Amino acid sequence: MRLANPETYGLGNTPICRARAYCPTGNLYLKIEKGNPNGSVKDRTAYYILKDLLETRRLKSDIKLVESSSGNLGLALAFFAHQLGVRFVCLVDPSIPIAKLERLRSAGVEVETVSLGNNPDYRSARIELARELDQQPDWIWTNQYDNPANFQAHFETTGPEIWDQLHGQLGYVICSVGTGGTVCGVGCYLKQQDPAIRVVAVEPLGSTIFGGTPGEYLNVGAGMRHPSGIIQRYGRVIDYYCKVGDQDALRECIRFLKTEGVSVGVTTGSVLVVASYLANRHPHSRVVAIAPDGGEGYSDLFAGASLSERGAAEISLVEYRP
Repeated sequence: MRLANPETYGLGNTPICRARAYCPTGNLYLKIEKGNPNGSVKDRTAYYILKDLLETRRLKSDIKLVESSSGNLGLALAFFAHQLGVRFVCLVDPSIPIAKLERLRSAGVEVETVSLGNNPDYRSARIELARELDQQPDWIWTNQYDNPANFQAHFETTGPEIWDQLHGQLGYVICSVGTGGTVCGVGCYLKQQDPAIRVVAVEPLGSTIFGGTPGEYLNVGAGMRHPSGIIQRYGRVIDYYCKVGDQDALRECIRFLKTEGVSVGVTTGSVLVVASYLANRHPHSRVVAIAPDGGEGYSDLFAGASLSERGAAEISLVEYRP
């Protein structure tokens, strides 16, 4: 079993869009990850995780893979697992956007929906079942939350691409945070090139990666109850964090589509709230926001949101001291 080179799958080398219409100061750039083969930044993560399993000889034809996912990583892992002829099971929960669930099923992904049980939230329930299966000799939990390959994917690909595309001229990089693989991998690479670059992590209001009061939120592609193993290991590269509410994130998705003609997901919307704030406050510094996926998987969320008027989001950047 082996994977082809990333270029064979059309993986990586995604474009950066200068969002002039959305942000008239002209210093806001968006790294658009929906150009990857399965439509999200998680393609990079999936490829690196499976490549690592192959290189360390842990993945064999009789092994089954499992992962907890809100949709994007599940789709990506299923794609690459199919290339290898390996069975993969994607654990989801009832909070997954309907459009994402339909896409998983239409792609032939083996999906299992978990129940809440005695867990504090659905993500915890998914992780608990994945951990239980991982104890069995014929299963491997790919564990995006604590897998160094997740970090390495973005340290070796996403970070260098941003640096090269902007010729090393940037002041801020803004990224949503769930597992922390993207923000830590990108941030670590960029800070090695220029320590003055500031890394800002964005989590949904209600997520408690960086503390605070737990609550419900629609943004299933980001946020967690506690810092992941990746955040605990590499999170020192984060300079600031910010929490963004669902309605503010959804409004920015709509505003970006109207001004730039590019559909982005709700996770990107939360990042845009912070990125536009920083771009306006620092007009002479390039601000780069990472857009994990497009808006196609969130149509039910957009349809159910109240988006008639754009409110002013309250931005509170907090210095991160791990």
